[in-house]
Amino acid sequence: MGREFNILIVEDDEKTFDVLKQGLAAADYKIWRAVSGAEALKLAKEIYFMVVITEIRTADMDGVELIRRLKKIDYKINVIALTAYSFIDSAVKALKAGAFTYLTKPLNTEEVRLIVQKAIENTCLLIQAGKRKYYQDMSILDGLTGVYNHRHFHEKLDWQIAHLRRSPQAFCLFMLDIDDFKKYNDTKGHQEGDKVLHNVAQLVVTTLRDSDLTFRYGGEEFAVILPQTTQQDAGRVAERLIAAVRSRLPVTISVGISTFPDNVQVKSDLIGRADKALYRAKRLGKDRFCVFDERLDK
Repeated sequence: MGREFNILIVEDDEKTFDVLKQGLAAADYKIWRAVSGAEALKLAKEIYFMVVITEIRTADMDGVELIRRLKKIDYKINVIALTAYSFIDSAVKALKAGAFTYLTKPLNTEEVRLIVQKAIENTCLLIQAGKRKYYQDMSILDGLTGVYNHRHFHEKLDWQIAHLRRSPQAFCLFMLDIDDFKKYNDTKGHQEGDKVLHNVAQLVVTTLRDSDLTFRYGGEEFAVILPQTTQQDAGRVAERLIAAVRSRLPVTISVGISTFPDNVQVKSDLIGRADKALYRAKRLGKDRFCVFDERLDK
């Protein structure tokens, strides 16, 4: 799984935007653009950005005010202010408002690349300090959705199984898929599809308990580990989660559930049986959950 980090550039000048984009082209970043402060704030509420690069003076808003409002949306966003050297006093105000650093024009593409890299590293340091538990360092983060990635899913599932073998206590696994996502993506466009992926992931995180772990398994599929959860309780949780997505987002989800050690004794079977239950939920009409059943999921 790749590590794609969202970077927002707030810039209405084509030449400056092109220089910034060129400086970031070699890295694994997804570049977003806003041409006004209002547009930037709207995007920041919908998408998790590791870094925002903005002019000190935007078309509709004072850049310092924009920085303050961005930090209120998510204090971990690292804002890089752009300014001409003659307006260096404004850059100092931006730092006081919470900016990570500033760049002076004319821009140097190598400097842009290094500063953005440092800003991302700074975010990871904040995360590692425990500021937000479900974001870890860059090696286990899915940059688009803000939840754990596929590789870390296997690490955590291995740990969970090993732990429970020493201290037996049931846990459940959800395999969760966005219904008809390809159709939604083709109809609405990839940018809207990315928003849905992000919003589904964040709704899963906020709906479930702090102890539950959410992962992007691949594409539009997610996995959730629910420690110390019985099969009956897992069904109630899945029902609540499906209803939350249905009522708040323009898509629905289907969920397959398997339980350790009730259904299986090894990791591959736990995943496979949750997948089979998910496929049955899809066949039955989607927007629902199914618990693995030996008789029905052959």
